[in-house]
Amino acid sequence: MFPDALACGNTFILKPSERDPSASLILAKWLKEAGLPDGVFNVVHGDKEAADAILSDADIVAVSFVGSTPIAHYIHETATRNGKRC
Repeated sequence: MFPDALACGNTFILKPSERDPSASLILAKWLKEAGLPDGVFNVVHGDKEAADAILSDADIVAVSFVGSTPIAHYIHETATRNGKRC
């Protein structure tokens, strides 16, 4: 998802699963080494509390999700309730 977001001029926040965040860190490292400016691609670690902070932050206008159906329903309901594209 992030290549399209970045190509369109957006910043990107990736909140990986707290069970396996290592691939996200490698990706962030490669993007930084390739010259992407600080703050354009961001990795946020955490559990539901971190996800809820993203879902409620007024500066974040859109979210996307890959995961289980029950969590997807929660993400969609919470994001749209907060006026985000989802």
